[in-house]
Amino acid sequence: MRGVVPVVVALAVAAGGMQAPASAAGSAGSPPVSLPSSPTGLTSPVPLPAGVDPVSPYLPQVSCNPVDMAGPLMLRDLLLSTYGVGRPGSISRGCTEGLSEHSEGRAMDWMVDTRRPAERAAAADFIAWVTRDGGLNARRLGIMYVIYNKKIWSVYNAKAGWRTSYAHTDHVHVSFSWAGARGSTSFWTGAVGVVDVGPCVRFAGSYAPPTSSPRTARCGTPTKALVRTSRGNRAYGSSGGTVRRAQTLLGVPATSRFDRATRNATRAFQRAHDLPVTGALDQPTWGSLDRGSIRRRTVARLSRRQAAARGVARYSSTSLAPGRAAEAVVVLQTALGLATADRNGFYGPVTRAAVERVQAGAGLAVDGVVDGPEWQAIQAALG
Repeated sequence: MRGVVPVVVALAVAAGGMQAPASAAGSAGSPPVSLPSSPTGLTSPVPLPAGVDPVSPYLPQVSCNPVDMAGPLMLRDLLLSTYGVGRPGSISRGCTEGLSEHSEGRAMDWMVDTRRPAERAAAADFIAWVTRDGGLNARRLGIMYVIYNKKIWSVYNAKAGWRTSYAHTDHVHVSFSWAGARGSTSFWTGAVGVVDVGPCVRFAGSYAPPTSSPRTARCGTPTKALVRTSRGNRAYGSSGGTVRRAQTLLGVPATSRFDRATRNATRAFQRAHDLPVTGALDQPTWGSLDRGSIRRRTVARLSRRQAAARGVARYSSTSLAPGRAAEAVVVLQTALGLATADRNGFYGPVTRAAVERVQAGAGLAVDGVVDGPEWQAIQAALG
């Protein structure tokens, strides 16, 4: 729903460097169309609880996951069956149009044109119902903001009312929180939901790996990329020679278009080589997929013994657990003797399996967590 913005801009939002969708004017004003005072609205499929779901903050796109999520699908179907007008618009899209919840399957377009009276009236009824009472129904559905006929309303800034936006004259755009997108809010479940902040970016300049489980704790600061290559980042929807090069290396048809087959192959490669499974061709992935493209490494080449010695000296007082992205993880992966393509700084299943073999052999607790004893055991095993 926005113009083209590089991947790194989307990640700046995740780090707190950007704001929620801005309005052109910024001041409260009239709604996008005349709204009924007593809207019919939608009927929940379950009894609603006395409590109401918490207000969602603005949760911008952080991943590239062009898959229609449950919440937008259910709301779209309910809108069409309730009002009987309009048609379904897109939910998920590619990841090349800039910052957009569509790229995560967290946004929905209901095609109801302001120029058609019946469609305009249906849109007005839904909008009046979802925004009334300070956005009570928006909270129950997990809606973050709504755009229609050049106006935007957001649940996290409900007091500002309707603000000037742009376009959207032929459809209602609805963006969802993660809880709303997963369909885990009270409108669908009958139980008050929680604020789900979604997946976390592991490496700066990359997307977050999509998750199916809710996260209530805020994400930490992404780790600075540990490798730089001559290849540019690419994601679903991209095209060109860089995509073609990746397709050749991944063994999929070289169409020069980042399609589903390319995304699936990228995810499989990332899973096999202990990379965050983002589904996108980011710098950590290029560093493992096309070793000849590497131009800079944060961790210089080390032998296994050198890596083990560095681990004992520098990281014995630091715990490394699965899911961690850090320079220390590269040192650990080197000391463990992992394949070169697996030494990328992300503590995934391949690294964990190697750590647990060390723990079992040394009589340590087999929990995958690396502390001083694990470093010492690795060093001792290398002689």
